[in-house]
Amino acid sequence: MPLRKLSRKNNFLYLCLALVGMLFASAVTSQFPGTVLDNVFSAVIVAMLLVGVKSLHTDTTWTRVVYGMAVALGSLVLLAHFYPTRTTLFFIYVVLFLFFLGSFKTAVRQILFEGEVDGNKIVGSLSLYLLIGLMWTMIYLMILIFDPQAFKGIEPGAWEHLFFHVAYYSYVTLTTLGYGDISPSSHIAEFFVTMEAVTGVFYMAIFVSSLINLQGTKLKK
Repeated sequence: MPLRKLSRKNNFLYLCLALVGMLFASAVTSQFPGTVLDNVFSAVIVAMLLVGVKSLHTDTTWTRVVYGMAVALGSLVLLAHFYPTRTTLFFIYVVLFLFFLGSFKTAVRQILFEGEVDGNKIVGSLSLYLLIGLMWTMIYLMILIFDPQAFKGIEPGAWEHLFFHVAYYSYVTLTTLGYGDISPSSHIAEFFVTMEAVTGVFYMAIFVSSLINLQGTKLKK
């Protein structure tokens, strides 16, 4: 699917590229800690929010909400840079979680209930999978705020560096790979890890099959 001017025919490609780009930026930032890349990653996250709202062609209300989130996130990241506190980090994670959740709901509606199944919607289903992993990433990061020892294999550190390690663990859990290099060490963490694994299996079994059935139904008409 060529990268052309943003439209309803390629909007999920832009969303998917924004999410993958954010994950890659977090990996590079984690690889080279204590450099200017920390600030670059913060800018990438804000840019990802703006690309996300543009790509989903949402209604005016949600668009304004996301723009507000981008401003709030930029302010919180700046505050966390000079005055890193648990409260500031918590609100950063909450803002990102709400964006990922809202984007997920909007994308599901567009994929299942609008238009025909095409390559754009296939990319959209991949975007949904990425959003699920990112939502759980935020949950795990919030858990680590209150219990830094909740996960074995994750060392405390700046949130820009923790982001990729936690996201990596989230996708390992979502896909039920279970490498074992990171594992939950508290009952609350174990609960959310279990729920993510169930969600990953449920997504593959239910959502993907619903997409296939939707295409089959339209072909019969």
